[in-house]
Amino acid sequence: MNIRDDVMAVFRHRKPDRIPWLTYDIPYPMLPRGSWERELRNKGLGLIGLMGFYPCGNVYISKMPNVEIVQKVRIENKRTIISTTYNTPVGSVTKEEDFSISPPNPWILKYPIKDVSDYKVVRFMVEDTVYEKNYDAFYWADRHIGEDGFIRADCSSPFQNLLIRFAGYQRLLVDLYKHREQVEDLLSIMEEKYFEVIRILAESPVEVIGIDGNVNGRITDPKLFSKYLLPLYQKASEILHSKDKIVSVHMDGALSPLTDLIPETGIDVVEAFTPPPMGDLSLKEARNAWGDRIIIEANFPENVCLQGVDAIKKFTLDILKQVAPGDSFILSVTEDIPYRAPNDVLEASLRAITEVMWKHGRYPIKI
Repeated sequence: MNIRDDVMAVFRHRKPDRIPWLTYDIPYPMLPRGSWERELRNKGLGLIGLMGFYPCGNVYISKMPNVEIVQKVRIENKRTIISTTYNTPVGSVTKEEDFSISPPNPWILKYPIKDVSDYKVVRFMVEDTVYEKNYDAFYWADRHIGEDGFIRADCSSPFQNLLIRFAGYQRLLVDLYKHREQVEDLLSIMEEKYFEVIRILAESPVEVIGIDGNVNGRITDPKLFSKYLLPLYQKASEILHSKDKIVSVHMDGALSPLTDLIPETGIDVVEAFTPPPMGDLSLKEARNAWGDRIIIEANFPENVCLQGVDAIKKFTLDILKQVAPGDSFILSVTEDIPYRAPNDVLEASLRAITEVMWKHGRYPIKI
């Protein structure tokens, strides 16, 4: 069984033998290693190898030669809190993260930008960042995955970086209203650096490139999307397509406000597309709006996994019915299925989805 061939067939708009069914190759909380994991992978559960989560690192390395980074760790109510301070010649900023909730993606408790004066500090950090190629990392990861999936390298847009990592939703949106000049000055510098990364990715051996993440149309609404993301996606897609790359964006939020704008982006894949009950756009609605031009790499809604095995199987069958015969479609788990709950929700969920996909997932879908 060559899962990679099926995945690349979908990405290249060819017909796969089976509808790909994938999860991120992150041991916890996505896919713990062991006998049941091996059993499910022998039945077609494939892997998405994310560059940056492996010991080999990412296909690019970033350094800030003129920024001193100081970290402190404390335990607070059994939670591991890491405080990171960035000392620059123009000032310092500090962020705090909780690593006990979801270790690969810690919860940010305090953002680096807490005041308008912090924009100049972050601006210095961004300008000081130097990127270097690290293409050997891909070959390590590619051997690790083999035929069991595919490798993707990612980066984030300036706007989403500010929104999610540097300022947070409330701070950024207020500052866009009150201090637009400082925000857009920083965004312009971040955009220059963003395209440095895009060009490194374009020349890399990685075939699938994620150019942004965590897009939610209720936060990055059509007006913000059109101004800060749409032109960026179009330019990045043009650069990457010139090198025959597949261009993906992790859009795991509400997408109905952006339905008509997404086809204008130039991207190939809407990754982490989450249907109701967590998302607000059904697979049928998305396919009617985008046709087969946009590949949907759908995320299985995590809250369905709390409803029991029968509900999970029924939901999986419904997904297959909606996308039949299965063109331009991949099913995946790209968010955290609860794994600390009783009765091992993670194993039960992945097993139930795998059983349905193994039985009914051959292309073309006939249910």
